[in-house]
Amino acid sequence: MQENLQRRTTINNNNNNNNNPQATSLESGMPSVGSIVWTAGRARAQQAINFYANIDYLRPYFDVEPKEILRRLLHALTPRWPSPEENIKSELYGPSMIVFTLAAILIYQMKLASHSVEDGTLIGTSFLISFGYWIGSSFAISSVSFVCNTHLNLIQILCLNGYALFSHCLVLFLATFIHTGHDHLLFYGLWCIVGGLAAIRMMLVVMARTINPRYRVLLGLFVSAIHMFFLLYLHFAYHELAETVSHAFTNEATVSADLPVIARAYQLVDAVTQSQEIADDSHNNFNMSSLSTEFLSPIISSTCN
Repeated sequence: MQENLQRRTTINNNNNNNNNPQATSLESGMPSVGSIVWTAGRARAQQAINFYANIDYLRPYFDVEPKEILRRLLHALTPRWPSPEENIKSELYGPSMIVFTLAAILIYQMKLASHSVEDGTLIGTSFLISFGYWIGSSFAISSVSFVCNTHLNLIQILCLNGYALFSHCLVLFLATFIHTGHDHLLFYGLWCIVGGLAAIRMMLVVMARTINPRYRVLLGLFVSAIHMFFLLYLHFAYHELAETVSHAFTNEATVSADLPVIARAYQLVDAVTQSQEIADDSHNNFNMSSLSTEFLSPIISSTCN
């Protein structure tokens, strides 16, 4: 009996010893897990910052020969169905230079319009529109491409979309420097030909990289519609937007060209009113003098008699 009691006590003691570490681990498990998650998240964030802040990571995307950029500019306006083995180049030097050129053309287009706006606000607005469209539309196309299972990464879409903006530069440049009576007709022709070629090229590349045939047409129409409507927006709505933003920052109204004419008209009206007042005063004085002579002459003659 004593041996059995001793065995039971030893077993209970062993069970208690085994349960105590488990309890302590459960009690101290939450802080340890939280600290581990915090440490891992901070390490990953620091690693991501160091990775993207390193200039060596972006250097391969800007290491391009000028001849290669010229060849890609020509390919951006030649629509063809790409082969499955063809690799979409991932570089950002050519697209970034095209976006800078587009912003410069927009600034010069505003200068030709003779708007009284601040240069700093105009430059900021043009750069915001150019880079905002390039980056924003690329993210939108990348999101839709991810849903449609398209084999294109974000850098490839940025490159493809940036080279497609070369058509915008050509159309706006020609529509700005060639001023005729049919300016909008010229723009619509360039919009359909040059802009349409670039849109079809980008649409075919995106459709060729889409596996599901049901999503090919929808994704291609989405990409081409964004490309074509942005060119219409730049031609017809950019002036009003830049002028509105400039007046919102400067709180100044646009000076109209006929302001000196209005000032002269006001001066002439004031002169005419003053001359009429002088003429009325002289006429009233003349009438009073004539009336006094008519009434006073008989009285004077009667008194004399």
